[in-house]
Amino acid sequence: MTILTRAHSHNDYWRPRPLLDALENGFCSVEADIFLVEGKLLVGHDPKELKPERTLQSLYLDPLRALVRRNRGRVYEDGPLEFNLLIDIKEQGEKVYEHLRQVLQRDYRQILTVFDEREKKPGAVTIVISGDRPRRMMEAEKRDRLAGFDGRIEDLDKGISPAFMPLVSQSWMSLFKWMGSGEMPADERARLQDYG
Repeated sequence: MTILTRAHSHNDYWRPRPLLDALENGFCSVEADIFLVEGKLLVGHDPKELKPERTLQSLYLDPLRALVRRNRGRVYEDGPLEFNLLIDIKEQGEKVYEHLRQVLQRDYRQILTVFDEREKKPGAVTIVISGDRPRRMMEAEKRDRLAGFDGRIEDLDKGISPAFMPLVSQSWMSLFKWMGSGEMPADERARLQDYG
């Protein structure tokens, strides 16, 4: 199998087999949207999709921890050190992040990348918070933060440390008109290359 370090499974939980399909295809990044419901981190895009058995732990964190233990500290036995898990908080960012932070510290710390104010200590799984991102709350964690902040294009020129913002993502449609059909316009191609 070829390991695809730049492949990302957006809304991965919509796949027939969340996480497992991405892993079988060599992906090194997946995204899960979450809601906090009655003390559980449930995975889904909308509240109507939520099911009590579809938790962040059962679909993502527990299987990743099992793989890391089996593969001597990596998600893929002979793959890269880091695997990205984007966690998109759909609402109540601070409340959900506080609960998530407790879960990560208690049960998964040993497999996770640890962020300090100026340093990133890579682990097998790197958590990045997207969606309703509690920026101030995360910035206040000067040491032992178990998640990075998902930045936006406008953050690129602000001197933000990669130890805080390891990833920048943005909706394609907010930046470009080209949708993949025909040749990409030269001005949009140049803008895309500037972001690279």
